[in-house]
Amino acid sequence: MAERKSPQIAVSSKYFLTAVLAVLLIPQGCERPFARPQTATERAAWGKPRWGPPAEGLQLRLHADRRTWQPGQRPSFSFDLRNRGKRTFVFWPAQKLALSQIEFDGKWYRWPEPLRIDSLVWPLAPGAQYNSVTIELDRRFGIELEPGKHILRLAFTLEGVRVVSNPVGIEIRRPNR
Repeated sequence: MAERKSPQIAVSSKYFLTAVLAVLLIPQGCERPFARPQTATERAAWGKPRWGPPAEGLQLRLHADRRTWQPGQRPSFSFDLRNRGKRTFVFWPAQKLALSQIEFDGKWYRWPEPLRIDSLVWPLAPGAQYNSVTIELDRRFGIELEPGKHILRLAFTLEGVRVVSNPVGIEIRRPNR
């Protein structure tokens, strides 16, 4: 005569097998086995760079020169600035850092030194566009570059109009041990 298992042992076996499978299927070394869903900003930051929202026809698009940086390196970027409005603006490329604000992980940082505009200006007429203007995340902004993933945006105020870029994601690697 065949011996039958009790229902309580059969249920316990199912839970045990489920727990074993869960442990085996979670990637080893994973800091967060269950990732939270990304926000729209996070998806945009790691996707293809798109133009930021228009402000009186001005738009700004930020590109990271690289997505991954080593500890101690200062990330650099390039941006495109265009005017789809009806008004001509002036832009001081030599003063781009002093004119900019940088959003780093949700907090805005301004240039700490007084603004001195004693350089050539670029007219930004309707329909005009400047491409691949370089900018570096200068230490004087006071941004601490901790290891991990970060999201940045760039903003300029041109003649009282604030134009903000798209979000861009970068990663600072952990130091080698």
